[in-house]
Amino acid sequence: MTAILTRDLLMNFLMGLAALVILTLVAINPASTEQQLTPPGNLIASITWPAGDEDVDLWVSYADDFAVGYSNKSATIWSLLRDDLGNKNDLSGLNFESAFSRGLPDGEYAVNVRCYSCTKLPMPVSIEVRLAEGGTVWSGVVDIMKSGQERTAIRFRVADGAVVADSANQVFKQMKRKS
Repeated sequence: MTAILTRDLLMNFLMGLAALVILTLVAINPASTEQQLTPPGNLIASITWPAGDEDVDLWVSYADDFAVGYSNKSATIWSLLRDDLGNKNDLSGLNFESAFSRGLPDGEYAVNVRCYSCTKLPMPVSIEVRLAEGGTVWSGVVDIMKSGQERTAIRFRVADGAVVADSANQVFKQMKRKS
């Protein structure tokens, strides 16, 4: 009889302990009531190029605003996240630059790539321009044929917060840079 009583008392104690642990875990890590984080910008432009010492630069512009690139990391709409110098000061082996817009006002947007210093030519540069909501505006590859060359990857217009259909072109645009 004492064995049954001891076993029942021990089981009740263990069930109480398990309930206490579960309630404590729920109190320690309550369910999140915060909204999901939104991406930092409305439009994201990014470039990648083959591993190596080559330094390719992303330049983006909006309307007649100053262009954003390695020497001017921010303007009214665009901000450059990082100026990748190839293998210099980079242990990852990845060559990648990106910029994002703060807002999506009406006007013309342009994305250029420039080979600041390239020894392996032609240099294929992959470009992707996408909306933060997930829609791709344009993606493709631009070949840079000589060191110092700058090419326009894409130009397009935005109206009422959306990319204007059939507004995309690759006509070269010399970007206005700060001195």
